[in-house]
Amino acid sequence: MRKALSIAAIAVVALTVAPSASAKSDQTRSLISPATCASITKLANEGKPVPDPSILHDADSVPSYFKSGVLKYKVADDFPYREQLDAAVAEWNDALDGKASLKEVAPSEADDDTIAIIYKPEPNGYVQGTAYPDHGMLFIKAATAQYPEALQGTIAHELGHMMGAGHSCAHALMAGANQNPISYHVTPLDAVAVLQGQFD
Repeated sequence: MRKALSIAAIAVVALTVAPSASAKSDQTRSLISPATCASITKLANEGKPVPDPSILHDADSVPSYFKSGVLKYKVADDFPYREQLDAAVAEWNDALDGKASLKEVAPSEADDDTIAIIYKPEPNGYVQGTAYPDHGMLFIKAATAQYPEALQGTIAHELGHMMGAGHSCAHALMAGANQNPISYHVTPLDAVAVLQGQFD
């Protein structure tokens, strides 16, 4: 029982320690009501558009480095979690269905529209991530890969912020701090948060 609780606690921390990405974009955006979440999640799961997709966005416009619909990223040489990063990118690319995409570039090919994915170890053992869209940087802070699914979900969540998705609803990858349960995987609502009103 204790092991299950500590894994659950880390799972909550994994996707909820990065509110700075949405807070930086627009301090007035608030949590989506449970009734609205139920409605838009149902629509997204059915492949239908949601009304007012702006409630799913971090800001009123897509980040400048993502305007082309391709999120180019470079990875720090010391980044130790390539398996989880690659899996998170593959999930996003599958969910975005060619309407937008993520693409790794070599550091020598990076330009001003390339974001950086950086490893910053934290001794406390938590899986954490922080997105800084205004600065084109994404930090993953983890002491170990003891919780690989939480790590993959954290990376995917922060990539969502880098593409302009804000915190949304329970059961979604982009669920915020008080929206449980969370998903460690990209859901249809997460894809809507990136695509609808921006790339569709």
